[in-house]
Amino acid sequence: MQTEATFRDSMNPIVNFDGILVSESGFIPPDPTGAVGPDHYVVAVNIAIKIFDKTGTLLVGPTSLGAFIGGGNGDPIVIYDRLADRFFLSQFRFSTNSLIIGVSTTPDPTGSYHLYNFPLNSFPDYPHYAIWPGAYILTANKSSHVTYVLEREVMLVGGASPGIQGFFLNGVIRNPADVFSPEPAHLLGEQYPTDVPGYIVYLQDDAWSGVATDHLKIWEIDIDWVNNSSISGSVQIPLSPFDSFFFPFGTGDVSQPGTSQRYDNIGGVISYMVNYRSFPTHNSMVINFNTDLGGTTSGVRWFELRNTGVGAWSLYQEGTWTIADGHGRFMASNSIDEEGNIALAYNVGSSTLRTAIRYTGRLETDPLGQMTFAETSIIESNGIQTNQNRFGDYAHMTLDIDNRTFWHTSEYFSSTNFWRTRIASFKFIADNTNDVGVYNFVTPGFEGPYTNAETVEVNLFNYGTASQSNFSVELRVDGSLVATETYTGTLAPDSSDTFTFTQTIDLSNPGQTYTVEAKTALGGDEYTQNDEFERDYLFEILGTIDTSFSDTQLLIYPISHKVYEINYSTTVDYGDVRYRVLNILGQEIARGDMTNNGLSYKATVDMTAQAGGVYIVELTNGTLKASKKILVR
Repeated sequence: MQTEATFRDSMNPIVNFDGILVSESGFIPPDPTGAVGPDHYVVAVNIAIKIFDKTGTLLVGPTSLGAFIGGGNGDPIVIYDRLADRFFLSQFRFSTNSLIIGVSTTPDPTGSYHLYNFPLNSFPDYPHYAIWPGAYILTANKSSHVTYVLEREVMLVGGASPGIQGFFLNGVIRNPADVFSPEPAHLLGEQYPTDVPGYIVYLQDDAWSGVATDHLKIWEIDIDWVNNSSISGSVQIPLSPFDSFFFPFGTGDVSQPGTSQRYDNIGGVISYMVNYRSFPTHNSMVINFNTDLGGTTSGVRWFELRNTGVGAWSLYQEGTWTIADGHGRFMASNSIDEEGNIALAYNVGSSTLRTAIRYTGRLETDPLGQMTFAETSIIESNGIQTNQNRFGDYAHMTLDIDNRTFWHTSEYFSSTNFWRTRIASFKFIADNTNDVGVYNFVTPGFEGPYTNAETVEVNLFNYGTASQSNFSVELRVDGSLVATETYTGTLAPDSSDTFTFTQTIDLSNPGQTYTVEAKTALGGDEYTQNDEFERDYLFEILGTIDTSFSDTQLLIYPISHKVYEINYSTTVDYGDVRYRVLNILGQEIARGDMTNNGLSYKATVDMTAQAGGVYIVELTNGTLKASKKILVR
């Protein structure tokens, strides 16, 4: 347990605003989750979703998450896929033991989604996900297989029937008194070792039958979509002694002032999420869970593991965060920035303190095992909970694309029995004055066929505090410089823009993998590690190209309120192509002709007369057909 006092001043929140209210959800607990992208923050709770810009201005919602992604009943998760510049949304569905998943078709989370339904052999309670280079990885509190990999590359392009493979965790001892929740490692940033396996992490408490000493277990998943993926046996990481048990699940753990009603802190689980980051000299994983400090007062056990390449993990540092003030700290989430600084946000509460949301942290150079920033409040509650003991179930911290700004969401009470979620951001290191970079590709897309004259459009971001213009952007293919061109616009601080090279590139050789890299070359750039982004492109021939319509080439964009552009991207002449729009009952509510400009078929459909909800857009030329769901708000 940390006994040393913090010695760094608190770092105040940058933005700090309410997310979703109980009146907009109606569920207890809320299960708050949220993720930040380049221009948006998406937050969800049980059955509801909102989308904000990064100043806290509401753009969408509150609306039903089920309507947004085509079904589901709860336990939402929101993630921003940094490698693909896409948003990932999910919740479970009771009736079919399913996971319902939506992957945005563009970087704009307010637009359309590729929708998927994965029925499982038993109910997938408490599903938690992570972004990984070769898959979306998930764990769930269920029988039989508890860990799955989903075929991420197929889902990103809206392909039919993406693969799903499930695994047992060999040698695991389940928490006998609470939720079973191992966690997958989630990739931060865009760097990772070649052939890196996926990682699953779970705690083992010596109070559980069959566990001799307190430790972590780690499993590695070899992700292989050509053959079968496989999972390793567990590796054991010894930890200092801890006690993960408080009270039986559902009876409450944390005391409150003025009532005998306690609320659950969810003991015996790895808190969401486990974050992984690759540095030039090592890789780090940061992990936390609740531990009983005595007298059922909770502290947060946190630790950092390190390895090199894809080698064995070892414990680098660990600590138990609390302050000797009689209050418990619990329901935490943590992350690690580009310099190795660790942030920890959590709830605080006791018989004398209504729950609050606060945070602390440490710099990479600080003494090991210590949180060194003074505890800082995000918000303090003005009420307690007397009608229920379920609370939160989880909180969620994510990292901005600048790789240094932490965003956190969790639950508090605006008044007695009226919960709200709160969203706040903060950072521990100052921004540089001059700092720009490329953070993703707009084109070429994820899927071929590719040509000998592909247009390259990239996303730029100004991570610094000064506006920038007239700087160079470089383009390389397989390590060879093919163009240096100039961005002539003005890029304001903390903002993004696109840049299109006039130089095209040749990606047309079938079977060849091309590595394409775009990089800014700003004179006087003070942090060059975020300058470039690269992606591999494979021109893969699986059969005759463009002999049928592909759902992945059909995109639907909102161009104004309830007015949408339908765009089917192709250079093939399919003759007369028509569209129609159906409601969920299969009734046709609109139809029309598509125009062909040689690069795509296009049409505009006006849905202002229709109620909000899910609709199906179909294209056909009388022989071939493509379709996609859209959400009209």
